[in-house]
Amino acid sequence: MSMNNVKTFHFGAGCFWAPADKIKSNPGIIKTSVGYCGDDSVKDVPTYESVCGGRTKLVEAVRVEYDADKLSFPDLLALFDEVNTAQWGTKRQYEGVIFTSSNEEKSLAETFLKENKQVVAMVEPMSDTFYTAEKYHQDYWAKWRTRIPILVISLALVGKFGGDMSQTIYNIVCYAFIGFTLLERKFDTNVDKLIVGED
Repeated sequence: MSMNNVKTFHFGAGCFWAPADKIKSNPGIIKTSVGYCGDDSVKDVPTYESVCGGRTKLVEAVRVEYDADKLSFPDLLALFDEVNTAQWGTKRQYEGVIFTSSNEEKSLAETFLKENKQVVAMVEPMSDTFYTAEKYHQDYWAKWRTRIPILVISLALVGKFGGDMSQTIYNIVCYAFIGFTLLERKFDTNVDKLIVGED
């Protein structure tokens, strides 16, 4: 793969966790990250809370870095259709949006939507800025696919071997798990600002 032919594709498809997780396993996809885009009027670096609270017009978006020798823009539109969870009439942050970076991409996206009327999406020009979401949002489902089995196995072992202390140990494990999740959200709050076209 030539690093000179790595391109980016940005889209909103409902909540960003599942679409980013599903699309990354496809051949030709180099990397995905989740974040916010679609509103260049934002003055301050946004937070998940400001986006969810409707204080911006940003969309929860997926940024896909792909090998353009292996995938074309129409290929990416087909992948978008497979992972899109957006529904009509939802809040701005969860809208289905195909962000385009050229007139050719715009034309291809509009044709794709005309030919695939079931796809819940609109076409918008890509904003100048993509904000990577807080670290705890990155690879979200991959993290939880590991954490949940660890929690379940831990609780099963406590139930089997904990004896008279089972309930106390069970409570400690559960509260520690909840505490870890809350601390992760408190300390993994960095949002990076990427100027599209300079990355």
